[in-house]
Amino acid sequence: MKFSLAFLFLLLTSLGFSQNTINGIITDAELENTPLMFAKITLKETGTKLITDETGAFTFNNLDEGRYTLVCSFTGYETKEISIDTKEVNTSLSIPLFASTLSLDDLTLAFASATAVPPKNNTEKSR
Repeated sequence: MKFSLAFLFLLLTSLGFSQNTINGIITDAELENTPLMFAKITLKETGTKLITDETGAFTFNNLDEGRYTLVCSFTGYETKEISIDTKEVNTSLSIPLFASTLSLDDLTLAFASATAVPPKNNTEKSR
């Protein structure tokens, strides 16, 4: 009887001190939700940064209870911000990212401005 009361007490106190976890997977929304490995996830409030593994998965451990903003980014994809409350998160998140759109006109303009020759400085006086 003493043992079971002590065990119950320890179990209840350990639950009271448990830390929260946010985990999930980052996927490519345009390629049938295939995982995006090495995507960057940042917790805006703490500045903590993670990189997804080869399965696109990430896990933030030992978080205090509260609201957090996840900032998910990957080169060539639109950055996505998601607000999460640790009280409400029970399962793994699935976060799809969409590829950034870049028009041919934008690409041509960027290339033209990068290769443009600056005008010569005409400081010589005519005689």
